[in-house]
Amino acid sequence: MNFGTPLSALFPGTSGRLLTALVDHHSTDATRPLPLDELSKNAAVTSTQLEAALFRLGLLGLIAPRRKGEAVHLVPGHVVWAALHRLTDLRDAVIDRVREETQQRLQPAPDYLALNGAVIEGTATHPADVLELIVVPPPTAQADWHRRLATLVTHLSRDLGNVVVHRTAQNTAEAKAMSGTNAVPIFLT
Repeated sequence: MNFGTPLSALFPGTSGRLLTALVDHHSTDATRPLPLDELSKNAAVTSTQLEAALFRLGLLGLIAPRRKGEAVHLVPGHVVWAALHRLTDLRDAVIDRVREETQQRLQPAPDYLALNGAVIEGTATHPADVLELIVVPPPTAQADWHRRLATLVTHLSRDLGNVVVHRTAQNTAEAKAMSGTNAVPIFLT
């Protein structure tokens, strides 16, 4: 999965670049009219491609009715904007998924769990970009626990569309040293 520019990955070409630019505009100033030359530049889309794509977005109700050549006025309260925003920043969704899957698949819970790598940093652009789990097993972990950890890693790799790997540490201090400053600790509740 491309976590760097997910809309362009999901909607290749003009549509993805245009949606990315419009979501950015919606985030910064949804009520300001967006001149076509600015939108064309931000989306790296020619004016001809822009008009055709804007027509389709108008049919969906994301932008206000307009004549060819007029500035774009977003419909800020449209229900789809929230979904598009969620797609542009999947970090929280990844954290939630790892937390949920860990709670379901690893009993007892690990003493420590952190995420590291391009996926959690939001810079992954290719399926080979990695999400790394840094894990401290609980003191009561049986051999079966480590097998379930391997199953969790396989399951997450499939669901996230990226390679998930794990490293095991003996204690929290070692885990924190392994993961560095960019790691995101996952608190299991």
